[in-house]
Amino acid sequence: MFQRNFPGAKMTFVSSVPQPLSAGDVAVVTGAAKRLGRQITLALAQRLSLDVLVHYGRSEDAAQQLVTELTSLGRNSAKVSADLRDPASAAESVFQAAAELGPVRVLINCAAAFEECALDQIDVDHWHQHFVVNALAPLMLTQQFVKQLPAGQTGHIINIVDWRATRPPATHAVYTASKAALSCLTKTLAQQLAPAVQVNAIAPGAMLPPPGEDAWHAERAAEAIPLKRSGTPSDICDAVVYLLQSSFVTGEILHVSGGEQL
Repeated sequence: MFQRNFPGAKMTFVSSVPQPLSAGDVAVVTGAAKRLGRQITLALAQRLSLDVLVHYGRSEDAAQQLVTELTSLGRNSAKVSADLRDPASAAESVFQAAAELGPVRVLINCAAAFEECALDQIDVDHWHQHFVVNALAPLMLTQQFVKQLPAGQTGHIINIVDWRATRPPATHAVYTASKAALSCLTKTLAQQLAPAVQVNAIAPGAMLPPPGEDAWHAERAAEAIPLKRSGTPSDICDAVVYLLQSSFVTGEILHVSGGEQL
């Protein structure tokens, strides 16, 4: 048995070697209704037989469609709308809704703010939105995750960051800085929450092209990606499943980028 006390916090974990996830264990995925979050959610249900709470911001129809699809797969599911720009309240709402499914063993922080802004146009609101949604909200969600994790139970947190967080380009300065902050939090929390909770991050590369830019992947691949091709959401799902099935990986930032970060 392992015991760890956290400085400045009233939290004590007592746990054994991490327990493998079982069918019916509960996961929370933020930003689950569309794009990458949707694909991750389906992978959790199809490949690991997890029940999933679908978090969304404004995409209610897409969230309901996903819940219906999860139900058709034989999984328990529910949805909750919560504005991550109010992170403390959102985190409480998410885990109150998740409690209807059972104790949460998996938290996937996938939701993100992503906007480009020229240097002379960056203002406090632009900075605040990105850092609150991309860094503070995952931290608040982690607090709620830890509070509800039953004594003796182990869990996983996976943060979706970006390859640019470890090799910043010249664009998307505030977004990149906020993802770098989340990368730092990943490593810090991995140490604080061990051995009961494994905390890792996935840093995707080129996956889903921006709307209306179908040639974007091919152009990026030819110029910047050593493997000379773009990835797919299934590559990210493979990484998620790998991390959730691992018992000896924590504090890792796993690049799934075809080598673009090199």
